[in-house]
Amino acid sequence: MRAGLNIGHGSDPGLVRRLNEDYHRVWEYPLRDGHLLLFGVADGMGGAAAGEYASRTAIQVLDECIGRYVADVGAGKAVIGLDRVVERCARLANHRLFRLSEDPQRAGMGSTLTYIALHGQRAYVAHVGDSRAYLVNGEGIRQLTVDHTWVEEQISLGLLDPEHAQEHEWRNLLTRVLGTSAEIEVDVTVVAVEPGDHLIVSTDGLHGLVPDEELLEVTRSARNSQSAVEQLLNLARERGGPDNITLVIVEVP
Repeated sequence: MRAGLNIGHGSDPGLVRRLNEDYHRVWEYPLRDGHLLLFGVADGMGGAAAGEYASRTAIQVLDECIGRYVADVGAGKAVIGLDRVVERCARLANHRLFRLSEDPQRAGMGSTLTYIALHGQRAYVAHVGDSRAYLVNGEGIRQLTVDHTWVEEQISLGLLDPEHAQEHEWRNLLTRVLGTSAEIEVDVTVVAVEPGDHLIVSTDGLHGLVPDEELLEVTRSARNSQSAVEQLLNLARERGGPDNITLVIVEVP
């Protein structure tokens, strides 16, 4: 990782869960026309150690997949666009988890996955589940992903008021997750970014307790991204920490 990058990351089991089933990583790969920064979070599920295994596997697949892309670029091979690469990597993670879940001890396991490949002035976001990605810039904070939950679907159909959705008993019911079916639809968003912007990925243990406005305030006021991460982890714990809490904050170099 290059010196001088402003990156913060952290994970906390919270105050209720015995295991931390979240997983996250940050990587940097050299390319001929600059560097590719990759960072993501995954929130596993499945009971016992299956959830932890699922989230870790999903993130590890990204390293394998993006690593092959970088190697192909370095070898001068023809490659597809990064928007298609990030989608394929998420699909590969789904395929891997689905195959592994055939083991009876891991039956029913799955994971969310939200990650960003940052190259130059473009952020390539791939997303499945209810972890989130945000962009913080001079205009404020913008959520770059849509939660794949029953509640979010009802809101989009006009059948549920957003205010009531926050307390709905099915607010955490996922409608899309890695590992539970052979094929998965992956949301991909490409966003233009500028130096000094901040990109955030988080699991629902954070954004379920810390509203966007507070996330914006802490990101802007903290002395660096790691300090912002630590402040936000503490806020989630102070508010009960009922779930695992994980986030990564990256300032665009």
